[in-house]
Amino acid sequence: MYRLRLIYLVIAILLIILPPTLAEARWSLTPRLYVEEQYDDNLFLTETDEQDDFIATISPGIDLKYETPAAMIDLDYELRRSLYSDFSELDFTGHRGRLDARKDFGPRFSAGITELFIKSQDPIGLTGIRTFERPSITEAERRPYTRNILQPDLTFRFYKNRSIRVGYRNHILRNEADNIADQDENAINALLSFAINVHNGFELFYENLRQDYGATIPPQLPRDFDGDQIRGTYTYHFNPRTSAFFVYRYYQKDMDQETPYFFDYKVHDPRLGFSRDIYENISLSATAGYAFRDAGGPQDQETFSGALNFSGQYKRLSAEIYGAMGFQDDFRSAESLGFNEFWRVGLNGRYQFFQRLWGNAYFYVEEDDFTDVNRTDKYWDARGILRYQLLKRLFLSFDYEHFKRDSTIPFQSYTDNRFFGRITFQYNIAEQFQ
Repeated sequence: MYRLRLIYLVIAILLIILPPTLAEARWSLTPRLYVEEQYDDNLFLTETDEQDDFIATISPGIDLKYETPAAMIDLDYELRRSLYSDFSELDFTGHRGRLDARKDFGPRFSAGITELFIKSQDPIGLTGIRTFERPSITEAERRPYTRNILQPDLTFRFYKNRSIRVGYRNHILRNEADNIADQDENAINALLSFAINVHNGFELFYENLRQDYGATIPPQLPRDFDGDQIRGTYTYHFNPRTSAFFVYRYYQKDMDQETPYFFDYKVHDPRLGFSRDIYENISLSATAGYAFRDAGGPQDQETFSGALNFSGQYKRLSAEIYGAMGFQDDFRSAESLGFNEFWRVGLNGRYQFFQRLWGNAYFYVEEDDFTDVNRTDKYWDARGILRYQLLKRLFLSFDYEHFKRDSTIPFQSYTDNRFFGRITFQYNIAEQFQ
């Protein structure tokens, strides 16, 4: 059902966006095929009795990019057929699709859509489209799941640097494991952006969402809820490179049925911040504030909140260092542990060794304190990727991934190391027309 819906959606987008001729468009259509061998030393993310295996994967895919002055589309899809060496009963066919499209219907009106579709059995899954996302963990088994996130939006520009955007989000999770709840999230939101003059401007964001969970075996505590979020931002631009701003974020959760572990609460999170383009390719932004949760009793909490991001590029090196702290929610992952106080630091980097050889590195560490369920988890995630272009259309890559979680709950900790070797062939059909 989800695959057919994605196909119909893509066809509709293409009919709206693509004009009769490609003469004025920049576009590429790149089929690809990769073959991969993976070694995983802890297939089921268990704390004890770790099981390892080799996994061979063959994956055909295709990538479409299309851009004109008034429209763009970025579409990617791949099928993954994975074969296990020892655990052949886990052989699996997965899918991953991504869509990002936008169309201007004139100087004032535009429409866009993003969609992410995942069918997988990887116990370390993804929970959304954000640059950083807390992983969705499923321990002790590799059961298939399907996740689909659809986000259309409409934008009306009523003056220069003044606009209103209305959006909708449908986020579903379907699990074949009886002990993991299916999830349905539906949200509507609106963003007003208003530049008063060259120095002053503000944004006002509102979202209303509904989150529902399916039944599990054995039954889990109910956690269905309605939620609201309001965020206001006032920005003062000292000059084109430097600005200061004040952000006030308020959000609340209204549970259908309160329990000792999942109950109603409201969060206030005011912050001051600044951003600065230090040099042409180096920027710094930071926020700092104090957040407090009103839960109507002893569950009230307060903490410092903030974020820091430093990014830059110098010759063949590009890097980003980031950090964040405060309150957040976990209602999208397979575990859905709820409200938590967290801190996180990390870095991303890319280095071009030679014209045909480059590498990427990622690292972060995060601690989540789920005070309502008396649990604390600490995560480490480190990844290294080395890629080499053998021929014009042939690429070789070696990847390493390290995942670790320390939990205060017995048997919820794990360490997992993964090694990958991959060879990829890709061909851009657009080269024949350019």
